[in-house]
This record gives sequence, structure tokens and C-alpha cells, in this order.
Amino acid sequence: LKAGYADVHEQVLNMSTMQNKNVGTYCLYMLVTLRALLVVSVEDFGFGCPGMLNSTCFRNPGFAFSNESSAADCCLRCKESEDCVSWTYIRRQATATYDRSTVSRGNCHLKATIPHSEDNVTCEDGYSSVVRAPQPPPPVPVPPSGAQNVVLLVVDDLRPELGGGTAYNQSQVQTPNIDRFAATALTFTQAYCQFSHCSPSRNSFLSGRSPQTTGVYNFIDDFREPGHGMNWTTLPQFFKRAGYTTVGGGKIFHPNKPRDNDMPFSWDNYYFANGDDKGCRENETIYNNVCPSAEDDDAFYDYQLAVLAARQIIASKSLGRPFFVGAGLRRPHRVWHVPKRFYDLYDNNGSNPIDMKLAAYPFGPSGMPELAYITNAWPSFSYNQSVPIPDQIAALGRWGYYAATSFTDHNIGIILQAIAADDYVFNNTIVLLTGDHGWELGEHGEWCKRTNFEIGLRVPLMIRSPFHKHSSYGQWTPHFFDLLDVYRTLVGLAYAGVPPAKIPVIESTVEGQDLSRVFADVGGTRASPLKNVSFSQMARCPAPGTLGPNSACNEVQRRDIKYMGYSVRVAGWRYTAWIEFNGTANRGIWRPTSASNSPDILSMSAGNRHRFAFPDFLQEELYSHVGMHNKTFMILRCGIWVTMALPTMPWMRMKIRTWLVIPSMPPCAKSYLACWTTDSTPHRCDFLQRQEIRFPMLVEDSIAGLESWKNEYPSRI
Repeated sequence: LKAGYADVHEQVLNMSTMQNKNVGTYCLYMLVTLRALLVVSVEDFGFGCPGMLNSTCFRNPGFAFSNESSAADCCLRCKESEDCVSWTYIRRQATATYDRSTVSRGNCHLKATIPHSEDNVTCEDGYSSVVRAPQPPPPVPVPPSGAQNVVLLVVDDLRPELGGGTAYNQSQVQTPNIDRFAATALTFTQAYCQFSHCSPSRNSFLSGRSPQTTGVYNFIDDFREPGHGMNWTTLPQFFKRAGYTTVGGGKIFHPNKPRDNDMPFSWDNYYFANGDDKGCRENETIYNNVCPSAEDDDAFYDYQLAVLAARQIIASKSLGRPFFVGAGLRRPHRVWHVPKRFYDLYDNNGSNPIDMKLAAYPFGPSGMPELAYITNAWPSFSYNQSVPIPDQIAALGRWGYYAATSFTDHNIGIILQAIAADDYVFNNTIVLLTGDHGWELGEHGEWCKRTNFEIGLRVPLMIRSPFHKHSSYGQWTPHFFDLLDVYRTLVGLAYAGVPPAKIPVIESTVEGQDLSRVFADVGGTRASPLKNVSFSQMARCPAPGTLGPNSACNEVQRRDIKYMGYSVRVAGWRYTAWIEFNGTANRGIWRPTSASNSPDILSMSAGNRHRFAFPDFLQEELYSHVGMHNKTFMILRCGIWVTMALPTMPWMRMKIRTWLVIPSMPPCAKSYLACWTTDSTPHRCDFLQRQEIRFPMLVEDSIAGLESWKNEYPSRI
């Protein structure tokens, strides 16, 4: 039928010059008839869809979705699309063996790849086939001369409590290799993640999109969701498309989020599986997750990863083009199962550490909202923000965490030694070391992560850029840096010595800022920073009728997430608003308070008084970090200092905001918060871009206003 259709079609075209129009008309009739027969035969018998499989679904990602009346229609739609290689049609949307969130997008799924064998699954009333071989990839471009290599080191759960040789200056933690690395890197002492949890954070900064944009808040979703970020270009994928060799190993992306470590999109090769150690051995466990081990180094996942990463760096030099090597180390993520000699770096009696420094303020801030606090999986007994865990257990937790951090330092040293062993590689390779989020060791009654507190969001960030050797090596800066800025900044650094016309273009939808200019002028950007604010957020899913503290969202569908905390960090202050969340629409629910009902909300601007309506937030927090020396990471020893618990009466909250919050924050800080959650595009909230739409609230009369407020409510201040 297909051959006949094509033959008749050709005859009709040839007959356009024939005098016998009746013959032409007859052949045109045949053409139309055969076209109809072709459609019917496909629908009834599967002709034209070679190898169509009944009761079969392909689980490889899709790029387009629609609702079609039959498998034949779905097949034809795939054949009509140049990008479609395979397809799956689901007759009933209640199919349990196929991803329901995907089925809800439509019953016809067009896919750009041939499914792997494990993607071929049995599913009731499913139909699938491969219609063509995928298009050959475009020729690999040749990177321009001067393009730098990149090594990306991502450490799981590493907080910026690093040794005395770093800008963090925490001498109680033994990290000699990272200390030496700091002497050849620029350290950003105020770097923050956008979500204090593994998968959401990694989906964010590796895709170059905020969690609000990716919609990833737990371990269910990922940015490669069909119809969402399927066509986004990730950070390693950008370099791959630019002609780099890209290889990854370990936990760079969260396991299976996206699937298969985003192969083949992001990597030419994944040299070491995204796995982990087996955990504590029973005869070595001192306490839950605290287990000094007698095993040799090569028995541990991170050591094996470091050795292979070092080999990849050495091997990549011989390829004749720049390389991007990623390594994701697991420790100090629990469990703290590492060789015993790293426990012995810290004074101990064999079963307990001696004179271990603990959190100076192990209680929740006064007046802390319920949604701000969450219970985590360690330790394994009840505790809360008012009743911290016993000091002995807290000391064991810190001992395990510090020992694991020192083991990770050892493994990072193996990778750094491979780079330093070759002068060309050392002088032409950017190295970025960071963690995926912060970590709490008893501060304000918290253990682990998943908070909007400073310590839960703050990450270590050290970058060696050989092109900026003379201006950045051994330097530190309090300049704000979001993990969301990693994408654009790494590209800026890698092509710092390349003419602008030869630099590949980054997708316009990639968020964050290029902060590579900081490396050329560390001092100047302190005085005139390129950014003045950091954004983060955290989801909460408490039990019905409560606001916490059992409020993890790990396995909660996005549509069922009820609350979101949006946090803004500016110089000296952190402000967080907890609001209701519409998970289906992936948006915060804002309930503005009428200005006419708030007579106390007035501000001065050029002699004119303006009324302003603040959103009516569910719960909110304001913390002062004024005077805290971020270079020494004093926040860890001092705990978090809360200015005050904001009163519950809306008009009083607004008055506090007018005279207390605003004088100490940039005038557009509130505008930043609104932009972050309503535009869903935080990169548009850049300080310079938002000047013209800042809130109509200035602070010329702030001192007098604050004094007036203190006199009126002395018991509250």
C-alpha cells in the first residue's frame, strides 16, 4: 500500500503536463483512495508502524504529548514529527504499570530516543513502536583556543565548617587538602543553596533553573519530566555541546533524578555508578550512623570514586580537546562509616570524643513559627527545638560528621593531586568545590537539613580559576553567590580568555548570574557587588491539622504540597515568609491585606505619605546577622539570633515591617520576595532590574519611626 501510494503520487505529478485530463483525474482519485486505505490499514492492522507491540509501554522520556483516538493516530503523529523516533499510546489512563503523572499529560507520547531494554515494560492497553532510527548527532564543534577545562566536585551534605587554612577558619575540623586548595582558589563565604535538600538542589543548579522553575521539591519529580524540561540544556550538557569531553561519576545528580544520571544528554561517559557504601558494620557501630571502620580505604565508595576521577582527568588530557570531569562524593552524608584513622584525628577514648565543641545555642529561636522547624531522621529518639538531644549524643554526631568530612578531604586530595601532577592541566583547569546544601549539627535544635535557616542554606564554595591567578588565588569575599549562579559563572570562567564572538550562547531560560567578574576585581566587587540578595525556599507537608514538626515532603506528590517557605537573604538579615502553596499550579498563594484597613502602614517619600498593603503571610521570621563575621563562620558558634517574634495582629506586623525590617534591608527586599514567588523567574529579580518597581516604602524617617514604635510598645522590643 505504501509503495502503491508513492507510485501513484509520482504518476499524478508527471501527468500535470498530459493532455488527457481524464487520466489525470482518475489517478488523482486513486491517490485519494489509497491514502484512505493506508489510514484504515494502519488503524486496523498496524501496517505502516513496523514492529508495533501490543500491551507494551516505552518508559524512555517523551518530548510531546497529546490525546489521540487510536494507536494508529499516535503512530502517524510520530511519523509526521522529524524529532520523533518512538512512541507509546495508552488506551486507559488508569494503567498502574506506567507513570500516572506522565499518562495524565495525554495518551500519546512521542519520544526522541530508542528505548533501552529496561524501558520496554508490559502495561495493560499499551501500544508502542520504533518508527525510525534517531537522527545522527550534529558534528562535534571544536572549542576555541583558550577554553579552560572544568572539574566539578560536589560533596553531599558538606557545610562550610572547614579547616583553619580556609577562609572559614574552623581549626577544629581537619581538612589539610582543602586548606591547601584554598590558597589557589577564591572562596565565597556567603554562598547559598536554593533548597536545603539533595535532589531539589542538584536539579536546580545543574539545570540552571530555580526549584520554583523546576518544580522539584522532593524525590519524586525531576526537571526532565515530559513536557517540562525535556529540552533544557544542563551545565555539563552545555560543555558537551560546545565540544568538550564530559564524563561524570558518583553522586552529581541525585540518584535516578533525572534518570540514568541524565545519560546520554549530559555525559559522553559515566565512569562510576551513582551509588554508596553498604553502611555501618554491626561490630563497628558505636552509635546510630557512627562507625569507625577497620576496612582499607579501597573498600569505600568515595575512595574508589576519587581514584577513578583522577584517572579520568589524566586520560582526558590526551583527547586533544577540553574536558569537563564531574565527581560527586557521598560523605559526610550519613552514615558516617569511614576508616578509623579519620575518627582518630579527633581526641577520643575509643568510644566517645573528648572535649568536642557543641552548638552554643541548641534551642529554637524565640517565637519561631511551627513551619520553620522539622524533625529529621537522626538521632533515633524524640527531640525538639525546646528539648535538645543529650550532649553525649550530640558529641557523637559531630565526631562522626567531622571524621567523614576529613575522609572526604583525603579523597578530594587524590583528585587535586592528579590535576597538580601535570603543569598544563593545573594551569588550564578550573576546579569548583561545593556542597549541595547546608547541614545542622544541633544548632537551634536541628539536625541534618531541610530548613530555611542560615546554616541549612549556607554552602562552602571555592573556585580555582587559572586565568585569574594573580587576582583571585588565596582570596576570599563575602559577595553573595547562589548555587544557581554556578552555571553561568563556570561558563564565564571557562571562556574568560576567548573572544566574545567565539563563546557559545547559553539558553536564555537559564537563570542565575555570571559572577566571573568577581574574580578579576575581588576588592571592587566587595564595594560594588554584582548581586545584593539570595533566594531560597523549602516545602512543608505536615500531618493534617498540624503545622509540624513532622512535615517532610519526601514522598508527597507536588499537587499535595500545602506550604512553602520563601527566604530572602540580604546584608545583615534573613527574612522568611511561610505561605500556603498551590501544588497543582506550582505557585504560592498570596493573600494581600487591604491598605485601607491598616492605618499604621505609612512611609515617607519626597514628603508624601503612602499607604501600602503587605501580603498576609501565614507565618514569618526575621533574623539579624548584623555584625556576624562570615569569614570565620561565627554563625555556627553563636547560633541564630532572632530579632523578635513578629506579633500575630496584621496591623502590628505591618508596623514592625515599616520601622524595623525595612530600615535594615534594601528598600526593594520585599519586592524581591514578591518577584521570587509570583514571576517564578528569580533571575528577573536582579537588583538593578528591579529598581523601578520596588515597593513604595522608603526609610528617610526610620530612626524616628523605630523610636516611636519602641515608646509605644516597650514590652515588645
